[in-house]
Amino acid sequence: MKHLKLTWLFCFFLIVSSAFAANRMPKVLLINSDASVSKYGEVQEAFKEDIPHPVVGVNLGDEKWDMPSVENLLYDEYPDITYCIGSKAYHIASKYIGEKDIVFSSVLNWLRLPLTRKTYGVSNELHAEMQIMLFRYIFPDVRKVTMLYSKRYTQELFKNAKDKARNMGVEIAGEAVFKGRNTISAFDRLPADTDAFWLISDPEIISDKKGLSNILKRCEKRNLPFFSYHEAFVKLGAVLILSVDNPTIGRQAAGIAKRVLSGNKPAKNVEPPAGSHIILNMRKVKAYHLKYNENALGSVNSIVE
Repeated sequence: MKHLKLTWLFCFFLIVSSAFAANRMPKVLLINSDASVSKYGEVQEAFKEDIPHPVVGVNLGDEKWDMPSVENLLYDEYPDITYCIGSKAYHIASKYIGEKDIVFSSVLNWLRLPLTRKTYGVSNELHAEMQIMLFRYIFPDVRKVTMLYSKRYTQELFKNAKDKARNMGVEIAGEAVFKGRNTISAFDRLPADTDAFWLISDPEIISDKKGLSNILKRCEKRNLPFFSYHEAFVKLGAVLILSVDNPTIGRQAAGIAKRVLSGNKPAKNVEPPAGSHIILNMRKVKAYHLKYNENALGSVNSIVE
């Protein structure tokens, strides 16, 4: 009789525990590398609006969040999932709670990150085919584009872009770079009869400011317009910037987090961004005497005069 009573109590405990676990709200932690950076703030707000669970937030740009405070919070909360905005946020989460599910976004050169099977994210680079299509749409006379790539990080991107571009009447030629050691010599081997240079995000191409400066000086010397992936390159003379749309990134990251929490994990750990933001540097367009499609201007988010 006593044995039956203990068995019944144990079963009751399991039922109550299971019901409690089923009704427990998942713990969601958001770590922002610096919420005062506008793009990071936009991503954060979109994520919080789209995630149906309470979110505990940490802004590493706020002086009150020193490392001991952040470390204590991570261990105290021990979240079910952490959303990291920017590389600084990701490195901290990876170091202290890397065994938990982590979603990241807004990271340049995300291939540098120490990834695990429980790392998910949205890359900061648009799909290659989409970018080539926009190049052609905005600049119909662009027929030959050159680029640098590394065998370690972006060789597949180069091959894929080359194949897709061929179907759109564009030729892409490229040279491989190895850990930034031969960047300039590789650039100098690129065909001279090219319409534009496509500067992609790759840690072995843009390994430091000096290397980047040398590439851009070569473009200027050749009178060669260049396209790139980040708004910062407008000030450095880029003709066209195709970057991610920040609110869309936040909503996309929220979608990934919801799928992971529900147990329906994404097919790909890192997804390309779903939305784009287009900046056209009209000053450089005019300086290079580039022909552009006026009908395409309605698709451009920002025009720099």
